[in-house]
Amino acid sequence: MSNYNEDKYFDKDCIFCKIIKGEIPSQFIKENEYCVVFKDLNPKAKVHLLVVPKPHVKNILETDEFIMNKVLETIKEVAKEQGLESFRIMNNCGAGAGQTVFHVHFHVLSGDNLEE
Repeated sequence: MSNYNEDKYFDKDCIFCKIIKGEIPSQFIKENEYCVVFKDLNPKAKVHLLVVPKPHVKNILETDEFIMNKVLETIKEVAKEQGLESFRIMNNCGAGAGQTVFHVHFHVLSGDNLEE
């Protein structure tokens, strides 16, 4: 099993890699061997969390099945821990879809009356 805290898994210019490594302060809601979870700085819902896998991968198309499974497990765990009974999971893949940070990540949104 890999240690995803090793430098070879990070991109020195990526803001999410810097957050994961502690170079940019952030308060993690959850951290495990594979992912970190923290609040979005510009929330679009009452609850807006970002679930970010530790290894730097540009987008979902480049993410392997093992890490995707760990991301989904982490989302399930954090949803239960936060008491979220209904929520939305969102991923933007590529600039044309609205991806602005090119380190794959997933938005977990919850709150009253989420827009479609």
